[in-house]
Amino acid sequence: MPKISEVVKRDLGVLQDAYRHLWSVKPEDRNPNDFIWPLKRYLIVEDLLVTPALEDHLGRSGERRHKRLADDDESMNAKLKHMQNFEPTEPSYESALRAIWIDLEPHIREEVGKDLDQLEESISQSDSEELANKYEHINHLLQQPYGEEGAPDKDILMALLETPRKELMTKFGLTS
Repeated sequence: MPKISEVVKRDLGVLQDAYRHLWSVKPEDRNPNDFIWPLKRYLIVEDLLVTPALEDHLGRSGERRHKRLADDDESMNAKLKHMQNFEPTEPSYESALRAIWIDLEPHIREEVGKDLDQLEESISQSDSEELANKYEHINHLLQQPYGEEGAPDKDILMALLETPRKELMTKFGLTS
């Protein structure tokens, strides 16, 4: 069974591939949902599972990282909303996409190079596997086909994003 660091790294690889893909195709062939939805999904699962695990198991450094992750999340969400104002063929779309990556790239580097290693060192193999299982479960639920191209329509996405964190955690079985 995979460990939490392995499933998070795999998910981050999906994000990196989606970002690169948007740059590798002609602007008229870009599908923003190929990047937007995996990023939103990652941010949701990170907020519900990874961030609390870091906070619970890493003490003060986990609390500091939680604050930085929350700031990163807020910045990326604002930039994603801004990017959705543009068509993929507009130059402003590319600028908005770069702005997201400016936040996301160091976030990924720190999570892969530091956070996940520290988390793995502070928990048992079975706890890591249990977190990985929960991560994959939530990710799978968020990947269910909601509409065109497997991404939720704006109403569903907004409802999901506006649901209070504690309510989402209960619905996903992370708390009782």
